[in-house]
Amino acid sequence: MSRSSCQTILVTGATGFIGCHLLNRLRQLPNTKLVLVSRNPPSDPKEGETWVAVSLDRLTSYIWQDKGVEEIDVVFHLGAYTPKTSSAGDMVDHIYQSNLLGTRALLQSLRHTPRKIVFASTIDVYAQPLDGHVLTECSPIAPPTLHGASKLFCEHLVQAFARQHGCGYAILRYGHIYGPGEEAYSKLIPVAIQALLRNESPIVYGDGSIMRDLLFVGDAVEATLRAATAEVEKIDPVNIVSGKSKSVRQIVELLTALCEFPNQISYLLDRSVGQSLKFSNDRMINLLGFWDMMPLKDGLRQEVAYFRGLHQEQERVKQ
Repeated sequence: MSRSSCQTILVTGATGFIGCHLLNRLRQLPNTKLVLVSRNPPSDPKEGETWVAVSLDRLTSYIWQDKGVEEIDVVFHLGAYTPKTSSAGDMVDHIYQSNLLGTRALLQSLRHTPRKIVFASTIDVYAQPLDGHVLTECSPIAPPTLHGASKLFCEHLVQAFARQHGCGYAILRYGHIYGPGEEAYSKLIPVAIQALLRNESPIVYGDGSIMRDLLFVGDAVEATLRAATAEVEKIDPVNIVSGKSKSVRQIVELLTALCEFPNQISYLLDRSVGQSLKFSNDRMINLLGFWDMMPLKDGLRQEVAYFRGLHQEQERVKQ
C-alpha cells in the first residue's frame, strides 16, 4: 500500500482479533499515518499513531477535528459487535448500537471522501446450504442471526455511501478465521487448544465428520490489504476463505498431535453437530490474485504456541 506521498489510514476495531494483525502489517508501511479507533486503546501507544477511544456510534467529525485528522485515504472498517459464542448472534442492543448505528456514524463523520472503504462483513449472511453444496457469492442470502442481518445491511450502507460520494469500496465476507489472538472466542480451535493445555480431552459434538473452511488470520489480512490496493475500484461482496474444508475430526486430531496429547478425543454422538460448510474462493483469487496461503498444520502450530505462552503466563501468575 505504499505510495510516494504520505497517506492516512483509518482502522476501526484496531484492537480486535483481525484488527491487531492488520495493524501489525500497516505499521510496516512507509509514509503512512495511522488513525486507530477502539473502545480500549493500548496504554502505551506507538509514537506517531493517533488513537481514538470511543464507541463507534459516538463518532463525529468533531472527533477527527480535535485529533487533527483531515483527509483519510483508506478506511478499514473492522469494528463491530462480533458474537464470541454461538448463542450470542441475536444480542439486539449490542448489534444495533455497534453495527448499525456505528457504521452510519462512521460514514457520516468522515470530513472528506476517502479513496476506498474496506468493510468487514461475514459469511453469516448466507442461508444454510444444502448438504454438499459449495457456497459462492451467488448463493442464497438469508442470515440466520441478527448479527448476519446487520452485516448485510451495512454492506448496502457502505455501497450506497460510495455511490453517493464517488469513492471506491470493497465488501469482504470473512469466513472462519483462526490464528493467534482469538482467545476471547468460544470456537472449536481455541476451546480445543485450551482443553489440551489443561491436559483434558477435547470434546467434539457428533462424530467429527462435518466440514469447516479455515483461513489463517495472516491470509485474511493479506486479502484485506490487497482489496484496499486493487485496481478494481468497486469490489462487491467477495468471500475471504481458503476454499479447502477439513473435517472437525481432522482439525482436532492435528491439535492433539501438536499438543502431544496422549489420550483419546471425546465424541458426544448425541449432540447436534450442524452442517458442513464448503466455500469457493475463485472470486477472491480472481480479484485479489494468488498467494501461498498458510498450511493448516503450520497455522495451528502458531496458535498452539500462542496459547501455550498464555497458559505459561497464567501459571506463573498463580505461583
